[in-house]
Formats: sequence, C-alpha cells, structure tokens
Amino acid sequence: MSLYKYKLLRQALVRYERAKQSKETYYVSEVARGSRGRGFGADIGREVHKALWGLDPEVILSTEEVSLPFPLAWRFRFGWLMGVADLVTFKNAVPTGVVEVKSYNAIKKYEATQASLYGLLVMLNFAVRPRVYVKIPGNIVEVEDWESLALQALRYVA
Repeated sequence: MSLYKYKLLRQALVRYERAKQSKETYYVSEVARGSRGRGFGADIGREVHKALWGLDPEVILSTEEVSLPFPLAWRFRFGWLMGVADLVTFKNAVPTGVVEVKSYNAIKKYEATQASLYGLLVMLNFAVRPRVYVKIPGNIVEVEDWESLALQALRYVA
C-alpha cells in the first residue's frame, strides 16, 4: 500500500466531512443547475449528503481497478463545493474516470456540467486529470470540454 495514495484518499474524505459541517456549502447538482436548490428533491439530496460515509480507503488501495460512488469536496473562496459522484474509477488507487449515471436518455448541458464539476473535484483532490463521462441507458458519452464547463458553472457562484 502506498502511503501517499492513502493520504490523498483520507484527505479527500476529511474534506467531504468538513464541507458537511460548513454553512457555506454548495452542492454540485445546484451549481450545475445555476441555482441553489430549494425544492423537495433538494432537501432529500442534502440529507443524503449529510449521511455518514464509512468508506474505507483500503477497498480502493487493495483493488487493481474499482468503480464506486465517492464523496468529494473542495474549499473555494465562496465556500465548499461538494457532492457524491455516481462513480469514480480508480486504477491502482489513482482516479482515472468520473461517470455521472442518468436513468433517462437525454444529455443536456446540465448533465455534462454536473459530471464536469465532479471531474474538477477529482482533479483538485488527487492532482490527476480524469476522463469524464455521462452514462445514459445504452450509451456512455465522454465530456470532452469538461474543464471549461466546470469553470463556467463556478462563475455563477463566486
């Protein structure tokens, strides 16, 4: 087990826990939408995000390749950006891909932006550039310009 990789994983989880406690928290889904969520679905999403994550980094460190939901957060000047990516693929404990999974067939700007923000959080937490995808039934589409989409979305928060 690489101590460096373990520390990166632990720090990512610690950041997520700190973001949960902060009053200056923005969720990936609301930033991707361009507004702070206020509806019933937003309240449920916040409760899910506040649930205790017992993710053990050993699962990632001891498996050659694994894809799993992963909690992510990063502190910006405006506050914390946080969310749980549907799937982050780790190869030898290094994140290589982010997949936002949708149950419907349309991929619009919102879905690509949401996936892009998760890509940005992975990049900041692990100092890697992952590939970013949106998966819809029967297809998976790579988001080529994910960095610019993520930065555009952050302009509306800052």
